[in-house]
Amino acid sequence: MTPRLLVISPPCHQPVNRAVYHELASRHGIPVRLVVPRQLSVGGVWRDTPSGDASAAYELVLVDLKGTHGRLQRMATFDDATLGWGPTHIFVDSDPASLMTRQAITTFPKAKVWAMTAENLPPRYLNEFFSGLKAFKPARMLAPLMVFALRTWIHPKVDRVFTLSQDGTRVMEKLGLRATQIPLGFDPALFCIQDATKRSATRERIGLKHRTVAYFGRQTPEKGVHLLVEALAGLKHLEWQFLIDHFSAYGGDYIDQLRGLIESSGISDRVVYFDAPHHEMPDYMNASDIVVLPSVSTPKWKEQYGRVIPEAMACGRAVIGSDSGAIPELIAGFGDIFPEGNVGALRAVLERLLHAPDLAQRGQQASVHAHQQLSITRQAEILASCLVS
Repeated sequence: MTPRLLVISPPCHQPVNRAVYHELASRHGIPVRLVVPRQLSVGGVWRDTPSGDASAAYELVLVDLKGTHGRLQRMATFDDATLGWGPTHIFVDSDPASLMTRQAITTFPKAKVWAMTAENLPPRYLNEFFSGLKAFKPARMLAPLMVFALRTWIHPKVDRVFTLSQDGTRVMEKLGLRATQIPLGFDPALFCIQDATKRSATRERIGLKHRTVAYFGRQTPEKGVHLLVEALAGLKHLEWQFLIDHFSAYGGDYIDQLRGLIESSGISDRVVYFDAPHHEMPDYMNASDIVVLPSVSTPKWKEQYGRVIPEAMACGRAVIGSDSGAIPELIAGFGDIFPEGNVGALRAVLERLLHAPDLAQRGQQASVHAHQQLSITRQAEILASCLVS
């Protein structure tokens, strides 16, 4: 029987996340129907889903979504998505321990159900329960019980779970699931090495004149941006600039902390801010020289993937990452790793790279690796192989 894939994906609210399914349908000939929420709550605000690309090789169906909590969300109906279209496989772009996965299992009892997870830490149900009890917070007490109940009911009925790291694979296999590791691919048509003329034009437009260190992504404590600022503050004897997403898109105490740290460190005149949608990010990555992801693990979290690393590698940039979670296996020897939280070690790597004459050559090698192993091309190959196996 020819495989037919029905994908249920809240992340595909953003068109950039749909590219892998176009690749799967166009290159591998797999019929794909993509079910996406008509609206999605982003930062507490319900946002309309952008319309589909008329040239896309998949079918896009928009349906209503109920709920805002990741594990408790579910689609209001699948009638429009399944009318006259019998899928052999259902891919739920959500953790297997979720109501959306349960909904797929009950709605499509004859199809093989897959799920996707970024989890890379073993469950600690009792610890989390008693932590909530000690803090007198009922929600924190109920959360681990809910996850345990969902896993007990749903996991035996899931055919396969896709993981993003070796740690994630080990965790899922220990929970009794068949796990397949897969990259969270980037679009190679966007993330690639640009010619020198385009790179120079971007640098001139945004005011970059020296070797540039960049941070891309969420600005939260666990991402360790403050550590990067502290490391750069100790390198004021060198010429460099710091490229970072403008704080106006964020808010909260941590952003105030970063602003204050940049000011008190005396590096404000070296910081270049930018605002850009995702499809323009390759321009800014190519304009930089060194991209850093200094993530810091917590008792309940360690870096689950770090998508900015393969994107920056694909653009030929030198990358530096901490040894938190999945970062070392993404870099895979094509960049530098430092012990998480160690500002001195990060500063030493930065100083070496700021003096290095061969960044472009290193970047070429990293780009080849990223395009071969971490793009949507590789992601689609893995999905296709699982569909026909």
